[in-house]
Amino acid sequence: MLSKSLLAPNLLRHSPASVAGRGTERFVGEFVERMMQQATTKELYAYWDAIRNGRIAPRRFEIEPAKIAGLLRETFIAECTGLLGMRFRLAGTRLCHQFGRELRGDDFLGFWSHEDREAISSVVHNIINDGAVGYGSFVGLTESNREAAFEFVLLPLIHTGSSINRLLGAITAIDPPFWLGSEPLVAFKIGDLGLHLPDETPTFLAHNSAEAARRARQRFYVVE
Repeated sequence: MLSKSLLAPNLLRHSPASVAGRGTERFVGEFVERMMQQATTKELYAYWDAIRNGRIAPRRFEIEPAKIAGLLRETFIAECTGLLGMRFRLAGTRLCHQFGRELRGDDFLGFWSHEDREAISSVVHNIINDGAVGYGSFVGLTESNREAAFEFVLLPLIHTGSSINRLLGAITAIDPPFWLGSEPLVAFKIGDLGLHLPDETPTFLAHNSAEAARRARQRFYVVE
């Protein structure tokens, strides 16, 4: 079930000091294994983190489709247009088939109810401003009330200039039902929603003040 707080297991527990000395590969592996269940999301995160190479985000042109050929059918690239839009520029064939329509040009944020849209918009805001990674799960419903569960990951990219303005993402079905793709998905409900900071403390905790920590705990549910 959805906790209306954003799930941010890494946000407060793993400060840069606590991560130092553990080894990047070990830390990435722990995050991936704990927070992601599907092969596509795990592999895309690992690829993104490798080409990022310690930077806040890789550049769009650094993404080589041939290196992730086995993932392309479930991946997408979206253009960030502030908090009001996250428009698909490219979307994999399996995604389009499972959703029951061509996704290119659609607004990912437009899929959700008002409350879920606010939560996902907050995640996108943190991705753009802090280089965070967004992840979670949702349920897609058909007009006949059939349900299919999905896992997703949202990864920051830099397209032009020095600001994050694209997202590399994956959406993969969890135990896809036999009917998936035969009926369009017409409604969506968020299940879990989380943020991961690969290297650093987010801007609102940068000064490590007691007040900042208090506000953060009000805003995020911390999973231990």
